[in-house]
Amino acid sequence: MFRLSYYQQLSQHIGSMTVRQKYDIDRHDVRLRSLHLHTSLLALFYFSYTLVDIFLLPDVAFRSVLLRALIVGPPTVMLFAYYKRPVSIRRKELAAVLVVCLATVAWCAVLIGSENPHVLGYFYAGLVFLMVLTIVLIPPFEYSLYGSLFVFACLYATIGFLAGTDRGYVMNHLALSVPVLVLTLIANYRFCAESLRLYLENVSVETLREELAARNAELERISHVDPLTGLANRRALDRHAAELQRQPPRQSYLAVIIVDVDYFKTFNDCYGHAEGDRCLRAVARAIRTACDADDVVCRFGGEEFLILRSEYSPRPRCALALAENIRYKVASLAIPHQPTQEGKVTVSVGVCSGPFDPEAELERLIKTADIALYEAKREGRNRVRYGSHATGNALPHFPIFSLNADSAT
Repeated sequence: MFRLSYYQQLSQHIGSMTVRQKYDIDRHDVRLRSLHLHTSLLALFYFSYTLVDIFLLPDVAFRSVLLRALIVGPPTVMLFAYYKRPVSIRRKELAAVLVVCLATVAWCAVLIGSENPHVLGYFYAGLVFLMVLTIVLIPPFEYSLYGSLFVFACLYATIGFLAGTDRGYVMNHLALSVPVLVLTLIANYRFCAESLRLYLENVSVETLREELAARNAELERISHVDPLTGLANRRALDRHAAELQRQPPRQSYLAVIIVDVDYFKTFNDCYGHAEGDRCLRAVARAIRTACDADDVVCRFGGEEFLILRSEYSPRPRCALALAENIRYKVASLAIPHQPTQEGKVTVSVGVCSGPFDPEAELERLIKTADIALYEAKREGRNRVRYGSHATGNALPHFPIFSLNADSAT
């Protein structure tokens, strides 16, 4: 069966809803405001024409007042009340069309039986009802079509009862009414189709914008994640450092912990790069497990990892305990590393903590932690060393408070 493209578009789906349903929901408020305004103007226009009836057709003046007030008045009042109900906009538009059809019937009933010679000229005003149903209210095309056909049938069921009607008058009336009917229906269809097209374009643009935003967010996330370990990367660390710089001063401290896998080049040479990647992933998981959710854990480069932790005490015990826990967890993995004295993969850790100061350079803490790390390596690896924030030097004999210790230290 042939279907117009307008209805083909309406029957398509956007997610779980048809285009018709989504279009009605999204455009409800806009269409209701327009419907309310046009109904108000049309009601004012229709009832003010009672004066025209009295002036042109005084013999049916009483009938005009009675029919307009008692037949059309109450449904018009109820129509405005119906607009406030939580029903679909199409039902409200259909109700408006029905009231216009009722107003047409009432107007035709006024004219029937009038002997006034002006009635034939005045009857041409009935074409206004066709325009109301097509290019004024602008209801959905199917409502406009059915309503216009009803009004057209009503007018030509009435025309034979008018005083002075003859074949010539009917032909003249048809010569005007048929083009009005056809052209206004075409205008209504084009408006409905164009409104739907613009709506679908906006939906498409909005969908593309959301997809682009989602992809950009995913790219942004990926750009801050190390693909091998799944930890944050240097770019994420730089962003976090910039955020710290923008934060207002507060009474807290920042700990920097740098972890380096011992003899990792030797591990790669002995076991191959594939095993080296697996080793780094296992170490990364151990570090992430040892840290809190609020800690910033990143792959600092190669076999190095860096942890940023906010603390609320100037004493370094918490940072040192975390560093020792990381060293212990990695050693507990027991990843074979035969060329080394321990025979398994271990890490060396450098720690530095200091007061949180947005004006200070984070690089100073990192540099001091790095110095402590190399001091741990120089002393034999598989150990934790603390760097002094005040002096920037390592303290090789700083006491370590550990919850877990193994014989490898």
